[in-house]
Amino acid sequence: MVMSLLKSFKIIACVVLIASMLSGCMEAVHLKDMLIVEGMGVEMRDDKVNVIIQTLKLGAATSSETPEGNRTYNTEEKGDTIVDAVSNLSKSVSKKLFFGQNKIIIFCRDIAETDFKEKLDYFLRSSDSRVDVAVCIADDKSKDIIESKENDAGVPCENMVYLMKNGEEAGVSAYVTVGELLNMAADKTSDIYLPVLKKEKEKESVESKGIGLFSKGRLVYVTDDDETMGFLLMSGKVKNCSVEFKDDEFGKAGVHITAVKVKKRIEIIDGNINFIVDIKNLLVIDEIENGILTKLREDDLDRISTKTEEEVRRLCTKAFNACKENNSDSLRIGEYLAKDSPVSYDKVADEWDTYFKTVELKVNVKSELKKISDNSQLD
Repeated sequence: MVMSLLKSFKIIACVVLIASMLSGCMEAVHLKDMLIVEGMGVEMRDDKVNVIIQTLKLGAATSSETPEGNRTYNTEEKGDTIVDAVSNLSKSVSKKLFFGQNKIIIFCRDIAETDFKEKLDYFLRSSDSRVDVAVCIADDKSKDIIESKENDAGVPCENMVYLMKNGEEAGVSAYVTVGELLNMAADKTSDIYLPVLKKEKEKESVESKGIGLFSKGRLVYVTDDDETMGFLLMSGKVKNCSVEFKDDEFGKAGVHITAVKVKKRIEIIDGNINFIVDIKNLLVIDEIENGILTKLREDDLDRISTKTEEEVRRLCTKAFNACKENNSDSLRIGEYLAKDSPVSYDKVADEWDTYFKTVELKVNVKSELKKISDNSQLD
């Protein structure tokens, strides 16, 4: 009797388990019934939020043959908010929008300069938002960027993400995810920074224009090439980059910087806040204008190393001054103050805008020669 009951219990348990597994699939949506979102642009139009989405042409993506050319198309819709515009998009297309593959969100410059802080609510509350999605600013309209053909790339928005990732490592662009953006926005003293992309009318692809520095939730400045590299060097984002400088004997010289290591700290000296940045790197001499005519001596190599250090220091100083002049703590100096001198931080945190303007920078650079290119002669 007991064995019979036990057997019946096992059968019932199995039936319940199978039923629960099957019911879990009832709400599933087949891939063919979805629009796979690869990128999203957000801009203002007629006092409404206009959202443009780039979606995958599923037939081209799943073909047995290797697809060539652009495999996406763009759709747009307006609404009172980002969520409202996305909801209106869902009503105007025949398939369910799937944001699990979304790679990038592009905001127009107008939003960045006015009410960008209000748009952060979308990242916090929307079920479509993910922390690993890249965020950037269009130099003008988001639509211009998202509609770029990227030289007929399969997924243009994917190319833009690669552009920012690779650009950050080379010191020419930045790469910021939703998670990083929210961390910056949540910190009491830090300001946001985001990469800026630009589309030239005569070109088929976008390019990096610099880094957008924010103050009090608004875009206030876009860095130039020197400031961008200096900012990324101090942020510890650069892996390999090239710098140029002039030398009285050799003319124009180009060196390649690699193995960059950065340490940052705060020191309180005579009551003043000092931001100390230590940078160590290896350098390769890429090109010397008069290098074929003149052999390199040991003192020449020392001078080139010194000039490289001076150039790195100049780039960092220029970036720091851009942040300071625009009252943007995008370098997160306040965070280092909180870590290295909590007592001082507690005293100035509520008035950080005022104290940030008094911070002094000290950049220590140590460049070690790795090798000389085959074009140069060593005595």
